[in-house]
Amino acid sequence: MARSDWRRPKDFSAPEGRRRVALEVSYDGRAFCGWQSQVDGKSVQDALRAAVEQLVGDRNVVVVGSGRTDSGVHAYGQVAHAEFDDCSIPVKAFYAGLNSILPLSVRIRRSWDVDPSFHARYSAMAREYRYFCKVGEGHDCFEDGLVTMIRAFPDIDLLNSYAKILVGTHDFNTFTSAKDDCPSKVRDIYESSFSWTQSTYGEKLLCYRICGNAFLYHMVRSLVGTMLDMGSRGCPAEEFERVLASKDRSLAGKTASSAGLYLWRVSYDPQEYQWFEDEYGKRRKAQGS
Repeated sequence: MARSDWRRPKDFSAPEGRRRVALEVSYDGRAFCGWQSQVDGKSVQDALRAAVEQLVGDRNVVVVGSGRTDSGVHAYGQVAHAEFDDCSIPVKAFYAGLNSILPLSVRIRRSWDVDPSFHARYSAMAREYRYFCKVGEGHDCFEDGLVTMIRAFPDIDLLNSYAKILVGTHDFNTFTSAKDDCPSKVRDIYESSFSWTQSTYGEKLLCYRICGNAFLYHMVRSLVGTMLDMGSRGCPAEEFERVLASKDRSLAGKTASSAGLYLWRVSYDPQEYQWFEDEYGKRRKAQGS
């Protein structure tokens, strides 16, 4: 869809007298019920807000993330903004100060002052997730809950034939949880591919990388689970394409574990994927004319 069709508020600036500081955050999802505040659970958002309150004092602190991650899902480059009544604390104090307050399962990678019009969620142009799998006898104490175990690696060329189909604008009803209440299930996917990488200990890992304008509830895990299942059975790319086009949730495979999923990066650069807007925008206009 064109960026002009994205369902975002027209104005999401901070009110006068309020300051916003952007934070790049990494966290181990095993310690939390997810990013979003929960009535009966320990969330990353709550931990971060409490730390900011301890640093700046009682200044009506609000913390907003670029997106939600589920229970057990990790982040390498989540971006959030902290909004509060203006104060003179230097921005560099947020990096050092928050890391001295937060548990080790949450780390601030960097902090920077932003214009009042910046919003961690609504200003985001792209979000990138990565999913990691390995084959082996079992996890050790250093990777349990941080990578997903599978019985065997499917053929990577076959997996990439599925992944390539996802690039473009698609309706992802097939790969959406029934709990997702977004009125539109259409999303733009800029990049989608499988590759080999290694763990810290030199073990072979299968990595799936996907980048798009936004994602639905359980969408990435459902895509990964389906592609791994179909790849293990040697299904042709045409079958995966039919499953995507069906918009039928019952045709998707088992949703993959949260263990291997990471919110890897958030882009706020409107030029980074302008090529997609130009290429696919022209296609949509041609199809609509």
